[in-house]
Amino acid sequence: MKKFVLTLVVVFGTFQIVSSQADYNEPLGVGFPAVSNLTYLSKVYLKEASGVIKELRLKAANFDVFNAEGYEPNASNPFVVVHKATNGHITVSYDKNGEIITAWERFENVPLSKKVRELVGKKYGGWKIVKNTYRSSYSNGKIETSIYKLKLSNGYRTIGIKVNALEI
Repeated sequence: MKKFVLTLVVVFGTFQIVSSQADYNEPLGVGFPAVSNLTYLSKVYLKEASGVIKELRLKAANFDVFNAEGYEPNASNPFVVVHKATNGHITVSYDKNGEIITAWERFENVPLSKKVRELVGKKYGGWKIVKNTYRSSYSNGKIETSIYKLKLSNGYRTIGIKVNALEI
């Protein structure tokens, strides 16, 4: 019994020491975490985007260009990095200061935003979305394109449609 109590004291005491040494630079879960590319993130980090897309956008915004392999601070060309996920990627070009110049996104079969689902439901009631591709581009401090290519089926026919997310 003494060994059991002593083990509990050691475990909980260690837990308190470890938890008190938390990194206070970690995001608090409110708003945006500390990032270097706030302009980019404020334009592309939309509430209705799927979790995978949000995570990759956050990763791109937080990417440390200065410690990246192959980065040359005096290079005249932008530094290009491809951030990958299981169902897509974001190709980002960074300037010599680590700021995002352009970003191109392509994802397949991501959860659609509520606005896109409602639009398709109203216009194509009875059709089922069987496949989707999302493409987006960011340049000059704004989202240039944001398009969903959807494949719909009603059991007999299959059609393809495009939805411009910037217009809904």
